[in-house]
Amino acid sequence: MAMAYHILVVEDEPDTRELLDFTLRWNGHHVDTATNGREALDLLAEHSYDVILSNLNMPEMDGEDLYRRIEHGWPHLAPRVVFVTAARPDPSFRAQYGGRPVPVLMKP
Repeated sequence: MAMAYHILVVEDEPDTRELLDFTLRWNGHHVDTATNGREALDLLAEHSYDVILSNLNMPEMDGEDLYRRIEHGWPHLAPRVVFVTAARPDPSFRAQYGGRPVPVLMKP
């Protein structure tokens, strides 16, 4: 039996958020969703996650700002962040601690 992960999906586009939520749940994972970075911070204050999938371009707080807040507030979760975007990400964006690039999945 495959391991079920606790995944946070941070996505402002309803169709994409619902598709990710459905697909991940259908594959047996536990999923929480947030429509923006501020909602994600509230969930992070209450739960720990195995994976955090975050859109880069969102209103109120973009994915990069959310990532920086995760780095400072929950540094053990920073390596678990994956950006999901339709736009080309800034190739110079790197984790503050360790300098590694943050993984990016391109939306179709």
